[in-house]
Parts: sequence; C-alpha cells; structure tokens
Amino acid sequence: MILRKTLVSACAVAAVFALGACSSDDTSDSSATSSTSVAAASSTSAAATSSSAAAEAATAPTAESLNADLTALIDPAKPIDEKTALVVDGAKRQANIETMGAALGGNPGYTITFDVQNVEVEGQTATADVAVVSPHGAAPAAPWTWEFEDGTWKLSDTSACGLLEMGRAPCTA
Repeated sequence: MILRKTLVSACAVAAVFALGACSSDDTSDSSATSSTSVAAASSTSAAATSSSAAAEAATAPTAESLNADLTALIDPAKPIDEKTALVVDGAKRQANIETMGAALGGNPGYTITFDVQNVEVEGQTATADVAVVSPHGAAPAAPWTWEFEDGTWKLSDTSACGLLEMGRAPCTA
C-alpha cells in the first residue's frame, strides 16, 4: 500500500516535470498532445489518491474515541440502536448486547473499564491493544479490531463476540 502510494507520487512528480518541459510553440503535434493528456491524467489520478489518503488519515480513530465507543457499548442506559450501530452487523448481535446490558444494569456497582492503546490503521481496519478491567480482575491487553464502515469505525464482529463472551452473552453462529 505504501509502495503503491510512493509510486503514484513519483509518477505525479514526473508528470509535473514533463509538463514543465513541454515547449510552448503553437504546432499541433498529436504525440505531444497525447503525452500531455496522459501526464495530466496521471497527475489528476495522483491528486485524487493523495486526497483520498488524506481523508482516510483524517478519519483514523483515536484510542480515546475507541475507548468511548466500548464504554457506550456496555452502558445499560444507552438505547440498543446506539449500541448496535457501534458494531459491524450489530443488528445480528442485538440479543447478545441486550443480554449483556441487562446483566450489567442489574448490578450498578459492577463497573468495567477499558484501556485502549497502540491504535494502528491499515486501510479500512484499525487494530488496538485493549485491556479490560472488571471487579473480577484485569484481562491482559489483547488486539481488537475495528472496521471503517458507513463513515464510522465499528467494532469488528470477532472483537464484539470476545467482549460479549466476557459479558456472559456469547455469540452463536
């Protein structure tokens, strides 16, 4: 991915130099026009790739935002629609999320906290080390994943099922 972006950037720079090297005479040489069009298209493609990469980078999740989403997911006071929106295919896990929420809501003194660290993004997937602390103790940090879907970062189904398992609401097929 990085190599491809570097290659596209190098092509864009070469296209800029090629355009600058073109003479400004008024002869209508079709080969010059063709190469200028190709160079301009390459430059436009590189600019689109560059702005796409910038948009992706701008939307990269922070440890704080992922932590807030995990906290919202287990909050018994949050509406189920808000919770299912935080998980990839959340509607499929609605019953599990409700079961976990009911268990947590029945014991207000039972608190769970998350410590999200080392967020890394590759394409449409973010991975972070997540440690979970509950009254039963602390689970060591393990890698959890999120997927960028519909303009937001959502906890992957696999990671959500791991959390639901801890909440005694395991996923089934």
